[in-house]
This record gives sequence, C-alpha cells and structure tokens, in this order.
Amino acid sequence: MRNSLYDALEVNSSSTTDGIKAALRAVVRRFWAVPRDASGDTEEAVRFAALAAAILVDPVRRKDYNAALNPGVGAGPWRLPIGRQAGSGDATVDYGTHSQIMAEIGAEVSQLSTEAVEPKALPGVDALSEPLPDGSAWGSPLLWAAFTLAWLALWFALARPFPAWFKLSLLQTLLAALGAGVAALAVSLWLSRSQKVAGSAAGLSRLAIIKWRRESSIFIGTPPPQHDTAWIFKLRLMELTRSASGFVTSSNPWRRFSARLIDYALIAVGLHGGIWLVDQMVPVLDELFILARSVFILPTLVVLLAIPAEALFHRLFGNTPGHWLMSLQLVTGITRPADHNEPDDRSLLWARSVRVAWSGAAMGFWPAALFLLPRNLRLARNTETDWESSGDSVVMARPLTAPALATGLVILLGSTLILLSGWRRDYINAWPAIVAATVATQTALTGVFTAGTSATTSEAPPVAMQKTMQSRGAPVEVARPNIIIIPPPVVPALPVATGGAAKQPTLVSPAVSSAEAEMARLANASRARVARIDSYVKQGEVARRSGVYGGLQATCQRWTQDQPGNGEAWRCLGLAQFQGGAGREALPALRQALKLEMGDAQVEAAVLSILRP
Repeated sequence: MRNSLYDALEVNSSSTTDGIKAALRAVVRRFWAVPRDASGDTEEAVRFAALAAAILVDPVRRKDYNAALNPGVGAGPWRLPIGRQAGSGDATVDYGTHSQIMAEIGAEVSQLSTEAVEPKALPGVDALSEPLPDGSAWGSPLLWAAFTLAWLALWFALARPFPAWFKLSLLQTLLAALGAGVAALAVSLWLSRSQKVAGSAAGLSRLAIIKWRRESSIFIGTPPPQHDTAWIFKLRLMELTRSASGFVTSSNPWRRFSARLIDYALIAVGLHGGIWLVDQMVPVLDELFILARSVFILPTLVVLLAIPAEALFHRLFGNTPGHWLMSLQLVTGITRPADHNEPDDRSLLWARSVRVAWSGAAMGFWPAALFLLPRNLRLARNTETDWESSGDSVVMARPLTAPALATGLVILLGSTLILLSGWRRDYINAWPAIVAATVATQTALTGVFTAGTSATTSEAPPVAMQKTMQSRGAPVEVARPNIIIIPPPVVPALPVATGGAAKQPTLVSPAVSSAEAEMARLANASRARVARIDSYVKQGEVARRSGVYGGLQATCQRWTQDQPGNGEAWRCLGLAQFQGGAGREALPALRQALKLEMGDAQVEAAVLSILRP
C-alpha cells in the first residue's frame, strides 16, 4: 500500500524539485494518452497531479508535509483548517487565514498566501483546467484560403527557377504546381485516415490513481484537502473539449518534427526575401548580403529568429503555424500551482524556445542538428525532451486534418524550391568573383613555390654529400654562380642567292618556349573576359534598378558582342530595347534570345506585345 505522495510518484523524499515535476508530468502524460473515459480515472489523475504539485512544488508546504510524514509529529500545519469552516450546529468558527494560523503556532509562513483573497485549501494548476480548442478550429474555411496561398507560393517557386533549369513554360509550371497540390492532398487524406487509435493506460496505473486520490493515508489523516468547485468545473470542461476534439498526449514525434520544419521554412523564406529586398536597395554591399542569405549563415539566423517568434506566437495565439497545421497544442505550466506567480507563461515559453534552439536545432548548425535528431525523437517518444522540462510543458495532439496537413506539405515544398532557387542565383552571381580570387591565389602560390624551388636547385650539395657521392662513383655537379641568361634576339637569316629567287628568311628559335607564354596569355585573356562579363551583369542590374535603359542597352550590346552565343545576353539587350520604347527594333534580339533559350515567358510576352496590332 502506498503511504505518501512520494511513493505514489515513485520518487524519493530527497528528490529535487525538478525530479518531482518530471514525475508529475509523467502522470499527466500517461493519463491524457487516452480519450475521456467513463469511469473518470483520467480526471482523478489530473486532480491528483494538481494536488501533489501544490504540496511538493512549494518549498514551505513540502517542508510541512515532510514533517508530517515522521511518526509522532501528527498533522502538519499545511493541512490545518483554512478560512471559515463549518462548526457544530449553526455556529461557525473563524480559524483565520493561513498566514495567521502559521504565525500563531510559530511555524514558517508561506509567502504565497495573501490576506486579501480568501485562501483555498490547496489550489490546483490553472494550466490543467484551461479548455482546449475544439474540432471546429481545424475545420475552418480559412484553411482552404491558407492552402491556396501556399499553392500560389509553390507555383511562384516553380515559375522562377525552372526556366533556367529545365526550360518549363508558363503552362508547364501551372500543371506541375497543380500536380504537386493534388499529390499533397492525396497524401494528406491517406495519412489522416490511417491514424492509429490511442491505446489505454496501464491497468495497474489506473487502479493506483484511484488509491492515490481516495486513500486517506496518503494525506496523513482525514479528510484530504479539497479543490475549489470552480477549478473542478474548469477541469471537467477541459475534459469535455479534449474528448470532443480527440486530444491525446501519445503523439508521433515525427509530427512534432514536421511542425517545427514548417515554422523554420516560413521564417527562412521571409528572412531570405527580406535580405534580398535590402540588397536591392543597397547594392553596394552585395557580397555581404549574399553571404548572409547563403546556406552557411541563413540557418543560424533562422534558428535565432525562431526563438522570439515562437514565444510570441504561443503568447498571442496559443500556438505556432506549424503546430497548428500538424494538429498539435502546447500546454505550459503543468506543475505550477495556481497561487505561484513565477515563473509565468512568458518565462516558460522563452526558456522552452531557447532550449529548442540549443539542444534541438544546434543553433542552426545542421550537421550537429541531424546528429541530435535520433536522440530527440527517442526522448519525445519515451519520456520528455530538454525543452519540455525547461518549459514545464506537455504537447497534445488531435487527429490530423487533411486540408491543414496538405497546406503544411505544400509550404515545405514551395519554401524548399524558393530557397534553392535563391541559393543557385547567388552562386551564379558570386562564381566569377570566386574564380578570380582562386586564380589570383593560385598564381601567387605558384610564384612563391617556383622561386623557392629555383633557389633550392641552384645551390650545390654540401661537401660531405659530395664526398659520399664521389665514393659511390656518382657524378657531382660543381657549384656555379647564378648567372642570368638572356635569350638572344630573334635575328632573321640573310637571304642567300642560289641562282634564282632568294630563299625566305629563317627565324632563330628563342631560348624560352613560346608554349608557356601562349598559355599565360590565354589565362590572362580568360580572366579578363570573366571579369568583363561580370561587370556587364552588375552594370545591367544597376541600370535596370535606376531605369536608365539607354545605358542598359549599351551594356547589353557589348555583352552580345563579347558572347554572341549567350541567350541571356540577347535577352538582356532585347528587353532593354523593349522597355526603353524601341519597339520593333527589339525583335531581332528577342528572337535570337528565344532561339538560344526557348520557353522564356517574359521574352515571349514582349514579342507578342510588339507584334500585336
């Protein structure tokens, strides 16, 4: 038979407060893993958790309870009558407030008691009695509006990068986006219908919770402290909404992982677009902005920005977009008594978000985050993760909704394509500078190593080594001073008369091979050409942003002369002439661009606009 709250929670009396909180969350998680049962055992378990939290989480009440557990001590002051209690007959006896009673007996007074409000016997946990959202929250028509916006973002992602990759036309991108949307809906319908029904709690635990709540020995005397009626009514209301919506705590960890990916994807797309917009307004720091939105820096910025964003969303709306689409709900303050002011919900949500960023996402360093993923999934399935402990939270899940799940899948696909397209464009723009820097570094290193090698080979071997080589019969090269050999000039041979026409003059071959000079000339020409084309691109972007189409035409004209087989150069020239009002003069350049790169929607629209009567 269990005789104390410690025995009921299967912890020691010397356990830390964090250990007791973890045991209390385990009780809540175990009995919320099933829908509402007719016997009311789940409700009894939640009431027990609230009662145990009110006693053992408060240091003063826990000290009184530990004193009452010792034989001969008797009833502890934590269980003394509080407020106005009914006496014999019609008379009532005023025992005073909790603080007054504790002061009269000379015991330590809890700082949680107040004189202004009539104290409760042992207040419960408010978070456990807050009603959860009902099923209509996931059946709103706004879900289809969200799905439409996500599909438009997916179509935009397909229309932007794929003309440069697979040469898709506008109609092909629409068909691809429709196919992806239909596939997401089909997968969502299959996943929402193939969910497993949550199993029941263990039979021994179900019987034990009844003993915990109803046996008088656990409270060190009779009667046990009672909750106020209003709190019990709120708890029963939560149980009704939980049963109607199908909320349970036995959620699939992959759903929680997918929800976090959706939140990160939304933040990443917004952050990438914001950096790109600032880059367009301040083109001077182009390289710095490209580095900020690169695959190396952007994940860290996303995780750092997700800390305040997640805490703010939970504070204002009670959930994040990703958790809402994955039909998840977060409940914080599980083991905090109602008469405690600290930590508040804001502190708990912030601590939870920080722990997620640190121990879950590894601050955006994705190799480490992937290494930690199996551990976090295992903890989420079996016990609890670090951020649940720091945030004093429990994640509840309801059955998936097909429109919400499809919206999440489309968001993930569209954001992935948008980010890949942006990273590819930045790579193309930054590649000439990377090549130029690499060539310059290689040239400098080659010059250093060549000079060192020449100095080393020109030196004679030491005397001891010379003697050793002579004893072995090997020839020894005598050291000679370094002499700079100047190649003779190329002198044409004089023509020699042979009784007829004079022979053609013969050139004397130089001492230095002309092949190396030719290779150096070609390398210099290639570097100059790359730098020249890079300048064309940058000048074109500046001219396009400033609206100076005359300068843009001149730049694109030089680009076509330098690269006549580049469709992007002819596209630049044709669109610059068309936007500058040249009209039919732009047709040759536009047709050449379509000939080299077919399927460009913007070029086709410009041609149709010119030819339209």
